[in-house]
Amino acid sequence: MILPKIQPFRSLQTTTIVFGVVITLIFGFWLAMVVNERISNFVKYHHDISATATRNISKEIDRILQQKRLLVKSFMQDNRQLIAGIVRDPEDEDLYASFNLKLGRYFTDYFASNIVTRDGELIVDDFEGYIGEMCLSDLKQYIDTGQQHIRIHPNITIYHYDILVEFPHGTDSKILIITFNAGELANLLRTSTPVRHKLVITDARNDLIEITPEGSRIEVTNRLDYRLTPDEKNRVISSASIPGTHWHVIDMHSEGLFSDYTHRVVLQGAVVYLFFVIITALMSISLLMGVRRQRSLERSLLENNREIKALNEELEKLSLTDSLTGINNRRYFDIYAPAEFNKAVRLGIVFNISIIDIDYFKQYNDTYGHQSGDACLAKIAGIISSYFRRSSENISRYGGEEFIIMNLGDAPDSFTARLEQLSSAIRETRIEHVRELFAATRIEHAGSRIADCVTISAGVASAPGAGCDSVEALVRAADTALYRAKGEGRNRVIVDGESHVKDVVAKR
Repeated sequence: MILPKIQPFRSLQTTTIVFGVVITLIFGFWLAMVVNERISNFVKYHHDISATATRNISKEIDRILQQKRLLVKSFMQDNRQLIAGIVRDPEDEDLYASFNLKLGRYFTDYFASNIVTRDGELIVDDFEGYIGEMCLSDLKQYIDTGQQHIRIHPNITIYHYDILVEFPHGTDSKILIITFNAGELANLLRTSTPVRHKLVITDARNDLIEITPEGSRIEVTNRLDYRLTPDEKNRVISSASIPGTHWHVIDMHSEGLFSDYTHRVVLQGAVVYLFFVIITALMSISLLMGVRRQRSLERSLLENNREIKALNEELEKLSLTDSLTGINNRRYFDIYAPAEFNKAVRLGIVFNISIIDIDYFKQYNDTYGHQSGDACLAKIAGIISSYFRRSSENISRYGGEEFIIMNLGDAPDSFTARLEQLSSAIRETRIEHVRELFAATRIEHAGSRIADCVTISAGVASAPGAGCDSVEALVRAADTALYRAKGEGRNRVIVDGESHVKDVVAKR
């Protein structure tokens, strides 16, 4: 702002006050928009990961239940004579012991078995007379309709769920009931729950808690009522039904997840705004020094304007940078990825996306503490940056322990090979240029279930080639590939439905 050579002090004072008020109001409005956008992105991010988690868990549990039905049918085919012998002589304990032994080999989570007639009469009762009302009710429904809707059955021995399969016997048919512990489903919930979220399986008809990450509801000891409370219902972000059951997978965010973040971001914005107001006030006072120091004051104002511009640029940079790892954040990716995708389409070159996840990172935090977890994230980010540092590619922290890479120009096979080299570098110390940057890339991980060091899983999708016409579709394809990598054992790269696995570190 250039002032006239001669200006009355009172006019200068009025102009300065008006200028200060206007610029602080404008800055405050802009800052409020930035804060609101950060909060909106945070909420959207957690809704997205919640929807993904519930959807994937629903599909995985449906797959597990279908697989169990197929295995039960296969078991019956393989042991028809043994089952027929038990039906003829239910009191033969040797036959039944052999039957249970084989069941235990087929199913690690098998608990008990029963055989009943089409009239509902128990031929073999593995619960020794303590079979519950729900078991009998589900059995009657199966007999009447031929359909079974799986749910948790309370029992004095164990809370369980049943798989019912009918098999022919002579001119009649019988029903085999295999009882399973809910532990496998609980483990799936526990390993798939996002940070500050909780995945729970409920009965959709009455909001009754069925399975939690700790196990079936009987293993939840810190509550009196097993139905969802009003507060828990309010914290449900997403849900997905499980076919063939009365179950819904629901995801509840932790208490204070959104309010704490909102408070923190608003507080940060208030500090920045206060700092800006102080700067503006100092500028106004400087302007009131007098006409005699006008030239020096103008130079000071020019310098202050440069400082303000630098501050705005720094604020913008901070909003696009992950403070822990120093690389770009999710917001940066969301802003620039569509433009890069359009650029690739315009130039007719390949656009690659890879989502990388640190395997069993929650267990790493549980084993070594969150400070070590933060250090691990920063180190992994540095290793990834050292491998993907071309001008045609970019790395961002996608959230939690996930990173996302976008690459222009590499052939999909070449890009995948580089990811496999990255995976090897994280497990080993053979790559020379990485070892120069980091004393040892190999990070001990005693809590991992697949290795004694930190490993990564990666999903890859490329366009053209993945049937994706947008960045969003490409990210979904890469995310689906990542979940396949996790489902197939982690420590691997999945691309376009194919596994690329390199020298998996031996499990301890």
